Amino acid sequence: MARGRPSKKDHIVKVASGLFTEQGYQSTSIDQVVLAAAVSKPTVYSNFPAKLVLWEKVLTLLTEQAQKDMQVRLTKLQKQANSALIDGWITLWEEWVNTPEHLAVYRILLGEQHKMADSTFALFAEFEKVLETTLMAWIDRFSVSPMNFFALKAVSKEALLMPALFNQKKMEKKELTQQLNSLMTGVSFPNG
Repeated sequence: MARGRPSKKDHIVKVASGLFTEQGYQSTSIDQVVLAAAVSKPTVYSNFPAKLVLWEKVLTLLTEQAQKDMQVRLTKLQKQANSALIDGWITLWEEWVNTPEHLAVYRILLGEQHKMADSTFALFAEFEKVLETTLMAWIDRFSVSPMNFFALKAVSKEALLMPALFNQKKMEKKELTQQLNSLMTGVSFPNG
C-alpha cells in the first residue's frame, strides 16, 4: 500500500457509510457499494463476506467519528465559562441529532433489527455510549443526581431524537429549556 493512500478496505467502508446513511440498510446492495467504490465485487467480498459484516465496520467507523465530533463540541462548551447546564445539554443533543449519520444508525437498527446479529447490537450500544459519556462529562461540572440525569435524557430523547428520526417537528428550544429546567427545579410550566 502506498503511503498516504487509504486502503481499499477503508475506502469501501467510507463509501458504504455514505450509501447506508442516504439509503438505509435494506436499500443498499453490495452491487451499489461495488459501483460507488469503483472496486470489484471480489474485492468487496474478500474484505466483507456479508453485508452485515460491512455494516458493522461502518457502524464502528461512525462510532469513532461520533466520539471525535462530540469530544470537540464538549471541549468547546467546557471552555465557555458562562455555559449553563441546560444550554450546554441542549447544544450536545442538537449536535447528536443534527448529524445524518447518527440518525441513519438509529433508523437502520430500528428498521432492520431482525437482520442484525448480537455483535451488531453490541456495536450499537457502543455508539449510544458516545452520547451518554459526552452528556455525563458535561454534567460533571454541575450537581446533577442520577435520577435527574435520567429524566433529562428521557425528555431530550423524546423532544429531539424521536422527532428527528420520524421527520417530525422538534420541540422549540425555548419550551425544551423550560421543560428541562423544570426537571431540575421541580417547577412545572403550563403549556402554551
